[in-house]
Amino acid sequence: MKRVFIILLASLLLFCGAGAADVSPFSVNVFDASAGNNPVSLASVTLTGTSSSTLYTTADGIAEFKDVTYPETYTVKVAKTGYITQTRTISIVSANSAEPFYLMPESPILITVSSSEGKPVSGAEVTVNKVSVGKTDANGRLHAAMNRGSYNTVEVSAPSYVTYTAEEYLRNDATSLPIVLSLSRVNPLILVYAEDKEPVSGAAVYVNGELTAYTDAYGKAQLSSYVSGKYTLTVDAKNFVAETKAVNFTKDESAVTVELKYATSTLTVKTLADGKPIPDTIIYFDGDVKGITNAQGIYTTASAPDTKIYISASHDGYSAESITYTVAAGADNTVIIEMQKNVPVVLIGIGILAVVILILILALVISGRRRKPIKSPAKSYPPTQKRDSF
Repeated sequence: MKRVFIILLASLLLFCGAGAADVSPFSVNVFDASAGNNPVSLASVTLTGTSSSTLYTTADGIAEFKDVTYPETYTVKVAKTGYITQTRTISIVSANSAEPFYLMPESPILITVSSSEGKPVSGAEVTVNKVSVGKTDANGRLHAAMNRGSYNTVEVSAPSYVTYTAEEYLRNDATSLPIVLSLSRVNPLILVYAEDKEPVSGAAVYVNGELTAYTDAYGKAQLSSYVSGKYTLTVDAKNFVAETKAVNFTKDESAVTVELKYATSTLTVKTLADGKPIPDTIIYFDGDVKGITNAQGIYTTASAPDTKIYISASHDGYSAESITYTVAAGADNTVIIEMQKNVPVVLIGIGILAVVILILILALVISGRRRKPIKSPAKSYPPTQKRDSF
């Protein structure tokens, strides 16, 4: 019985061992991506799994690790002075596996970016094979690692220029890559409105201090062609405060809206009666109560130039004529309203009664003079006519 148990236990151990991980050599092959895929010797190769081990490539560019467990996932790092370090995660699933690495030299390609006029473009963003490699300097230059002997996807973008995208082929002996950018041009549309959202016509539009256009009846001004970029925009119109703002003319922002505030002038209303100020007088603009005069009989407010206002005033015991006044820009807008003191109603009644009595007396006098006795005239008879006798 004991012998049977031992046999069964041995069989179980053999069965379990059949499912355990195996070990095998694993190779990393390192090549120079810019020189016809030549092998790179003395490159350090670090294999990291449950433990870490580092080897150096042979003259054939091979680093071979012994007894590597598989199937398993590892991290492989390949580095050598003069080359860009590469790190990669790999899965080893079979015996005698090999993984190739293509190193890019650190001696990069000189990329020069210029405009179609031959001027260097500074600050241009450069992307190589979908990886940003930086921006050009003041001379429009940038060093970047690129694949020699093959095509590279290059994209260059800069403010005021059309984005450049192309598949650039580099020879094995290539050292530089010139790129020419075309200027991006737009036709900006300027929209000018007042603060009450009404369009402002006849507004002068200045770009960098130069008069370029006037707005139409709809407050629009279509400018001529401008290179995409940043500008100073100034809009000025009669009876409005001039507005200056920094703008960026691009294809995505070709329309610029400018809101103007109404300019204001000071308007002073004085109420006088016989040359003396009348305080606490109610002032009306176009029939609406606007304010009350102070102790000096003065009311002051702000109003837009060229505004026509119907001004009136009221105060107990006084009357005044209304005035229509047009506010002038940058002038002394002072309106004087002469107040007339009203006669008391009692006195008016007494005066009217006196006049009525006087009229009655005059009527009686005139009537008395006309009444005199009238004498009857003597009767006269016609003379007696005699008949002729025959």
